[in-house]
Amino acid sequence: LEYVVVKYHDTKKAQQFGVTYLKSIVDAILDQQVATGEKKNQIIVAILRTSVDIVGKELISNCDAKKCTTLDAIASIFDKKKAYYGDSESSGNPGVRVDMIKRFGHSSRRGFHHLATRLALQSSEFPNMDTLHLLLLASIEAAFVMSLDEAPRRISRATMDHLLGLDDLTKYPTENIYLVRRDLQRLCKKLSLSAPQVMSGFNQFWRSLTLKLLKSESQVHKLFGLKEIENLIAACRLPEAYIVKGAGNDIVNGRYKVSSSLITNDGCVRSQTVTYERTSDCGEKLTIHPCLMTEPGKSHCDVWYFLSNTKGVDYYFHETSTDEQDKPPLLGWKLIMGNMNPAPTLEQSSNTIPCKDEKGNLEKQLNKWAVDNDVYGIILGRCIDESHLRASASLRDFLSKMNNPNLSCEQQLMISNSLGQGASLLESILPLLTSTGPTVASQTQPTQPLPSSASSYTTAIAAAKQRLITAQRWKKSMESALQGYIDASRELQAARSSLLELERNHGIIDVDADDGDEEPEAKRSKRKAS
Repeated sequence: LEYVVVKYHDTKKAQQFGVTYLKSIVDAILDQQVATGEKKNQIIVAILRTSVDIVGKELISNCDAKKCTTLDAIASIFDKKKAYYGDSESSGNPGVRVDMIKRFGHSSRRGFHHLATRLALQSSEFPNMDTLHLLLLASIEAAFVMSLDEAPRRISRATMDHLLGLDDLTKYPTENIYLVRRDLQRLCKKLSLSAPQVMSGFNQFWRSLTLKLLKSESQVHKLFGLKEIENLIAACRLPEAYIVKGAGNDIVNGRYKVSSSLITNDGCVRSQTVTYERTSDCGEKLTIHPCLMTEPGKSHCDVWYFLSNTKGVDYYFHETSTDEQDKPPLLGWKLIMGNMNPAPTLEQSSNTIPCKDEKGNLEKQLNKWAVDNDVYGIILGRCIDESHLRASASLRDFLSKMNNPNLSCEQQLMISNSLGQGASLLESILPLLTSTGPTVASQTQPTQPLPSSASSYTTAIAAAKQRLITAQRWKKSMESALQGYIDASRELQAARSSLLELERNHGIIDVDADDGDEEPEAKRSKRKAS
């Protein structure tokens, strides 16, 4: 490997060796348990260091190559789940991994800078999602432990541009898309501490990615897009307060409110790290706050939450997963040695506070995006499916809440048009669409059997009228989707024929129907005249 580093620029054989064997060598070393003996560990560390140098060489020398084949090897070196690194300092060598990240990003190698350049090349083949996930995690840690800023920012921008530029997202599993999106969110939160506009760029990317998912031909990706809408809505607000209860150390129990220093003049929270605080009856100031974990290990550069006082005394903590880092978790708290059992549980208040970024209130941005892109219409126009209707309820409720008198007339009209294709109407006809037997899409429904009595006729005619009105409204709501429009037209014709047959047999000609088409009564008058 040392020979490859020295001769990398001079011989094709050295380059070919790195391309062909480097990842296999790295995986063979890291997939074994902790090495015994100082000498053996020194050899392993030397191999990893040399491997990092080889990747750096390829990133510089093969800028014109379509694919950087050694990125998979450096991703393996950055993978904290490798057996050699272990779970903690006592059962593995997690510090070695952090050292490799520092070595790759050192100013003499500038590995993350060259990685950003490689990812930004349009002619370059982008890493697969697994490799990309590991590279983004390493970029997050480099941003924290090495105070890198420019290179991680360029890496995040190149990744977002790549995902939005893809013609087809369905070749990537939704789990991988979610992991990469979460990585980008964490990275941008860190970078926004010094450059707030970075978070605005991420929020815009998140909305655009969600729109691509909703327009996907894959049902799985559409449903994932609906889940992302729920996440987008949840990210717009934070609980105003948390109630801590049940702690063995009674001093921490009580109501904690968002720190007043984090609330802007317009009543929004702008900070990416939110602290909740209270003052106990004895005057002690207590906080629920996030804390960056700096110890090497699987939680390196993750955020955990702590219940502490302002003098630095920690009472309880939570080993927070990456999915829970946006706000304090409610369950799963643990006590710090020296404190009293049991650990507390948290309860969040029903009142919330809006969040904002450099471009303003997140709720207003999300509402404008949903209305401008007719997101609700896309959801309902592309698929009539019960799971879609249930999953779209959060967006429907959000748009209804945002449709208030403070909006302009034009915005209200756009929202009304979007909600006009609403789930309430589709929910009412969903049993008709999903019932057994002949479907609307495949053939016209047969005429219902004639009732046997006058009262039965009255009931049947009332039901037929309601069917006609429902079909007319459905037809109007589905004009944006050609197939839906055709199916609705068939249903409308079947409903009209059914009603005419019933009325013809019972001698009733009065029909109430509100539609843009001519009234059935007027059409029958024309037929009689002719």
